[in-house]
Parts: sequence; structure tokens; C-alpha cells
Amino acid sequence: MGHWLRGDKGWNAIMADTKIRTLLIGLDGATYDLLDQLVDEGVMPNMGRIMKDGARGILKSTIHPLTPPAWTTMTTGRTPGNHGVFDFIRVDRDGDKPSYTLATSADVMVPTIWQIASREGLRATTLNFPVSFPAKPIDGVVIPGYVPWSYLGRAIHPRPVFKMLKEKGVFKASEMSTDWQHERKAVQGLGENQLQDWVNFHIVREKRWCDILLTLMDEEPCELMAVLFDGVDRIQHLCYHLIDRATRDQYQTEDAKKTTELALQYYRDVDNYVQAMIDKAGPDAQVMIVSDHGFTRSGARIFYANTWLEKMGLLDWVDGTPMDDQGRVALDENTEASTLINWDTTKAYALSSSSNAIFIRQANGPDEPGVQPEEYEAFRDQMIEDLLALKDPDTGKPVVMHVFKREDAFPGTYTDRAPDITLMLHDYSFLSVLRADEAIKDRQVPYATHHPDGIFVATGPGMAKGKALDDLYIADVAPTAIYSLGLAIPSDMEGKLCEATFDDAYLAENAPRYTDVDELKGDTDTSTLDAEAQAQIKERLKSLGYL
Repeated sequence: MGHWLRGDKGWNAIMADTKIRTLLIGLDGATYDLLDQLVDEGVMPNMGRIMKDGARGILKSTIHPLTPPAWTTMTTGRTPGNHGVFDFIRVDRDGDKPSYTLATSADVMVPTIWQIASREGLRATTLNFPVSFPAKPIDGVVIPGYVPWSYLGRAIHPRPVFKMLKEKGVFKASEMSTDWQHERKAVQGLGENQLQDWVNFHIVREKRWCDILLTLMDEEPCELMAVLFDGVDRIQHLCYHLIDRATRDQYQTEDAKKTTELALQYYRDVDNYVQAMIDKAGPDAQVMIVSDHGFTRSGARIFYANTWLEKMGLLDWVDGTPMDDQGRVALDENTEASTLINWDTTKAYALSSSSNAIFIRQANGPDEPGVQPEEYEAFRDQMIEDLLALKDPDTGKPVVMHVFKREDAFPGTYTDRAPDITLMLHDYSFLSVLRADEAIKDRQVPYATHHPDGIFVATGPGMAKGKALDDLYIADVAPTAIYSLGLAIPSDMEGKLCEATFDDAYLAENAPRYTDVDELKGDTDTSTLDAEAQAQIKERLKSLGYL
């Protein structure tokens, strides 16, 4: 293995001179609110020791804490306005009516830490990170996230790695694929007995990711190794109430107890995987364990944003659009929200529940549908005022905590790609894009949602010992990882090196270096997902409640 990656140098030489310097472990949605409980209960002893002996702090996510923009911010050191990713989708507003496509690596307009490491002569492995297909060529291995497993033969870079992993018996598509119908039902509500299958699937899947990374550490060693475990997020969405000891005793059915035990087993397994990867990386590796955002329980109510827009006279539905009476945020069937909206008369709309965003339709001419350009600012200001004044009729409490204009939330080169306004609801939950008889309705099953406060934990030689860090911003991870690799930090990164992560002696011996470099451009694989694969990914995102 390896001969196609390093040219004439030879694999034996690579094995001899390649040592893992930095191990980046992503736990999607991990929150101290649960981790500290699980450590106290003895479920995650390894994480407990790491957090006690190393450095830890809160990692502040992007303004809207969502997987694609948050992880992209983490791995580029740039904010969404400058890296170009705002959601799972990219909205196109240039045509006769709005439409969207899936966001891909082509939407990431700045270099990632994998590309920077590769450019500087190091190797990198990145597993299961979003918005990484098609793989941008690096010296190392890329296995993108959010790609149908039937498609991975084409998605993996370099492609021979797929064959090697199958021959080693660590890549098993049957254990990593998913039942779209089951996932779709999951986000809309599962019985406690069905939740057991949901947790079991992720227990098996995370073992695959661990085995793959451990195998690559032997077969394709890289100075930078990174893996993302995303089951944390998915299990917490549906099972937070059964994991959090503040609420789990309220659910005393046998099925609920079994689900709780399975969920705790999932965390035990991940805790062991973290330690196994640290052990395999060796005593010289510096380790960072991070999440893209935190988590919290959702409130008891759902905000139907498009229904509210309808009641405000800003949106019309296509005739026959059904009313939701099941407490859903997205459609069950393979239908996009854009097909439900009458574009002849609509001025404002939400296309994805994941973005918590409202787009304003600007007219292309005097007699065209939408808001005339000269009316845009006043129109948007009035909408913001109305949203902030909105109160739940049952509780009398405000529904919206903050409304962010795109130029304020996402300043940068690609601000024009951002939604016109982004909402932060008072309970941090996702909005619904569906039609309902009321704009605010009861949630029918327990659910949990993203919170801005994620985790940052560091351990290893040269790292601070037993230190509580001040809050970090998610963009700070990239320059901190670049520094850990012994490389100069690009001076135009918005994130800042967290020097407090390292001990004084290490900083004195390894003074941070900065460099002005040209951006990496034009090195994106031109391959694209075929229609079937695109449809599968959209199904997955809908099933998770994101579209």
C-alpha cells in the first residue's frame, strides 16, 4: 500500500518516516451536559481521564450551529461568509423560481487543513467529514461523509484504498448502509422499541469507522489523522431524554429502559474507541477531541415558519398542499418544500428546516414576483420586527430569540450566498417548513436539538495539563491543528491559535509561525454524484429532519 501516494519514495520509507503528529477526533453534537454525567456514572472513564489530565474548554459554534457550516469552519479556520457553506444545500435564486442542490466540496472556497498539510509535504487522513465529496486531491486518504455507501468506490480517495479496506475486512457496507424508510420515520417519531434499532445501527456503524481508522494508521500512516463519529448527534436527537439522568427516570417502560442501556453502551464503545485510537497513534501524537456544536432538549412547541409567512401574507401554497397534523418539520415522502410553494405570489420562504433561515425573493423586474430592490431593506426590517414580536399564544413567551441579517451573521466574500435572515429560536430547535393550521403547534414526541456550546479537549505531549480553557471559537481549531503539525499558520485565517492549549515549555521551543500563501484553487475532482446518489442523500437529510 501507499505506492500510488508517494511516488518513487517507496512504501517502506514512508512507514519508517511517517509518524502521527496530530489526531483529530470529531464527536458530532457532543456536549459537556451529557459527557460530564456519563463520566460521573463510569460510562466514559477514558474521556473522564483525558478531560481531567488535559485541557478542556467550551467550543463556540457558528451563529447557527449546523453540521456543514460548523465542521467546514472548524477545518478551514474561516467563517461561513468566507468559506461559502451555510447548509446541507446550496440555494439557487437566479432562475424563475428558487431551487437547491446539495452542497459539495466545490462549495468550500478556501483550503482545508488536509489540503494545507498536504501542500506542506505532510500526509492527512480524513474520514466521514461533511461537504468533502468530491475528494479534493491530497497526499493521504479521504472517505467523505454523507455519501451513499453504494457510491464509496468512486468517492474514496485514492480509490485503491477501498479495495484494501474490503480485503482487510473492516469495510462492510451492509453494516454502514441505512434503511431510508426507517430513518425517515425516526425524525418524525419512533416508539421506544423502534429506538433500539436506531441506536443499534449506530453502535455497529461507529465500530466500522474505528476499525477503518486503526487499519489506516497501520497501512496508510499520516501525520494528520482525523475521524468523525456522527452517531452522537443522531442518537441524542431522539434519545436525549433517555440518556440525561434529569429525565430518563421519567420513562419507566421496559422498552425505554432497554433503549437507555443501549444508548449508554454506545457511549461506552465510543469511549473505548477514543482510547484505542490514542494508543495506536502513539505517545508522540497530540490529540484534539472536538464537536461541531452542543445539544439540548427542544421545547414542547414547533414553529411552522412557512405557515407564519402565509399568515403574514408573504407566502402562498400550491393548491392542495396538505396540512401537517403530526408535528413534523419536514416531509415524509420524497418531495421538496420548494414544490409546495406558489412562486407566482410568494415573497419570503424557508426551504430547509436545518438552516433556520428565511429567504426573501427579490423581483427581477417591475412586474415580476417578489420584493422590489428598493423595498428590500424596509421589507426585511419589518419582517425581523414581526418575528421578534411573535409570541406563543399558549404560553405568551417569545418564539424567536435572535434574528441575524446575513451581512451581520456571515460577513465575507460569499455573504450573497447566505440566507437573508437566520433565526435563533428560544428553545434552539429547528423550524418546520410544512403547512399547518397554526404557526405554532405542539411537538408530539420528545426531541433534542443543537446548542451553540460544543466541546474542545486536548491531550498529549506538549499539551497543557489539567487546564480549564477560556471559551474558544470553532474556527480556532484549524490554526491550532496546523500549529500542532509544526506548520506555519496562514495569516489570513480568521480563527486564532489557542496557545493556552499548549504548555509554556512547548510554546517556548516551538514559536508559532505565520505565512502568507496563495489560496489553493482549482484542485477539485470534477466527478459528481449521479441522480440516484443525489436522491439517496436528500432522502437521508429529510429523514434526519434537515430538509
